[in-house]
Amino acid sequence: MQLPSDNRVFVIAGAMLVATLLGNSVLAQSTDRIRTASGSETGQVVKMSPTSVTIDRGGKTTEIPVTEIRSIIFRDEPSELTQARLNAINAGYESALSRLQAINIGTIRNPFVKAEVEYYTAYSNAKMALLGSKDIREAGQQLNAFVNANAQNYHYLEATELLGDLLATMGNYAAAETMYEKLAKAPWPEYQIRSAVLVGEASLAQEKFPAALAQFNKALEIKDDSDGAKRQKLAAELGKAVSTAATGNVDAGLKAVEQVIQNADPENGDLLAKAYNALGDCYNQSGQPKKALYAYLHTDLLYGRSAQEHAEALAKLIPLWESVGQEGEARRARETLITQYPASRWAKQLGQ
Repeated sequence: MQLPSDNRVFVIAGAMLVATLLGNSVLAQSTDRIRTASGSETGQVVKMSPTSVTIDRGGKTTEIPVTEIRSIIFRDEPSELTQARLNAINAGYESALSRLQAINIGTIRNPFVKAEVEYYTAYSNAKMALLGSKDIREAGQQLNAFVNANAQNYHYLEATELLGDLLATMGNYAAAETMYEKLAKAPWPEYQIRSAVLVGEASLAQEKFPAALAQFNKALEIKDDSDGAKRQKLAAELGKAVSTAATGNVDAGLKAVEQVIQNADPENGDLLAKAYNALGDCYNQSGQPKKALYAYLHTDLLYGRSAQEHAEALAKLIPLWESVGQEGEARRARETLITQYPASRWAKQLGQ
């Protein structure tokens, strides 16, 4: 039976649409896509290192620095990985892990794709461990395995820093500093500044104030006017202020911390959490416990996703709440610290 003309047009149009969609799908999957700070690059990823990714476009290769790369979508990656990567980047770690667990990694032939699955699994577990919802030692072992097996992966520097954060949270500062020092081997001043800041913060946590001050001064002396370097130098200014206050010059340290808070990007929660904790420390040292309480409370209420700083604020709030007769608030802070950050040095100190 012959179809009416309207139906024939509908079928033909539908067939053309399907063909177009299939063509676009094949085209989309025929190339790797690197999302950069300024746009995107397409081609086949043929080589990686800790500092760059090389793509091939019709026999012509282009090397893209890691500092410019936001993410890579591989042409033959499973759709679950594409979505998991997006979840992880946007702090949806639990959703990311759920999607990653649905992937049969044994069927993946592209080693770059396999490494992506392994990285975002370790990354998400590590981030959740820092937030207190995963076992921090297991997360550290998984991330350490990735770092050791993927020394030429473009995630290497990021993974190394994150491993340092896990070690520092557990109080293993010597091992954390070893991880942080590896960042200084990168060819960019921004990473060298970051390395010095992180090592300085580890020294600060151990109350090695002269050593910390030396690292922060080192960071501030490195010449680099990039936006990333400016953020790192602001962190160095904060660390220097804390070190200055801790060695006796509390007024100078307090003024410097207040200046950092004033100059900080309101979206830079990690820096502001550190700054308000530092402000609390300065007020404590100058005999102003109520002002110290309000400073730590900023971190507790506004910057709870900055795990290390949140744990520190909770620990320091406990005696301050008790000093003003707020036993219920002190108990809440104690319970939150023990529940969310059991592996942190701050929680461990409660049992001493």
